[in-house]
Amino acid sequence: MNLMKKQLLIVIALMVASLGMARGQSAVFIYDDSGAGGGTANSGTYTPGSSFTFSIGLQFAPGGSISNLDGLSYWLTQNLGLTVPFSVTLRDVTGSIFTDLQTPGLTYPQTLNPTNANDLGAAIPVGSPPGSEAVGAGTYFIANITISIPLNAPTSGTYVISDTISGAKTSVISDSFGHTFAIPEADYTITMIPEPATWLTPALGAIALLFVQRRRAAKLCRAS
Repeated sequence: MNLMKKQLLIVIALMVASLGMARGQSAVFIYDDSGAGGGTANSGTYTPGSSFTFSIGLQFAPGGSISNLDGLSYWLTQNLGLTVPFSVTLRDVTGSIFTDLQTPGLTYPQTLNPTNANDLGAAIPVGSPPGSEAVGAGTYFIANITISIPLNAPTSGTYVISDTISGAKTSVISDSFGHTFAIPEADYTITMIPEPATWLTPALGAIALLFVQRRRAAKLCRAS
């Protein structure tokens, strides 16, 4: 009886361990605008006609069928129905180990309407130093992404840019054996505001009108 209990416990332990491995893999995008837009690292406040840059990092852990991290494919999408789409105007992989681009010679702008056209991802180049063709758990710099906001964009509202999570353009990581794993949604939040000049123009106009009225009143007093 004790032997049967022991064997049962071993089987349960193996099942739990197997289940844990299957669920253990993770791949999470981390956005960081280096404070350019104010607020948090994954949000910013911008005006029509402006542009901003944020870095994409990938926090990775192997597990299940994913043995390592060899490359990734990803696209960006613009959520919440903005009628005037933003655009990707630069993807810079300088400083990343993922430099074998999925779409070499990428053309710009890559309009988020609502998803950009071409794969922004990359892989570790073949022939990299031994042991670095694929990497293990860690956080890795992927690219700097520059986004341009049209001049005719709304001057208020909150909008979201995220990686794609469904359809033919689902963002995924891949290991050196060709296994893939979908990257969950990660959001960069944009708050739109008017240009400072837009705020000042009505106030300056009112001040100018008041000045003219006072001068006219002063002239009338002197004339009388």
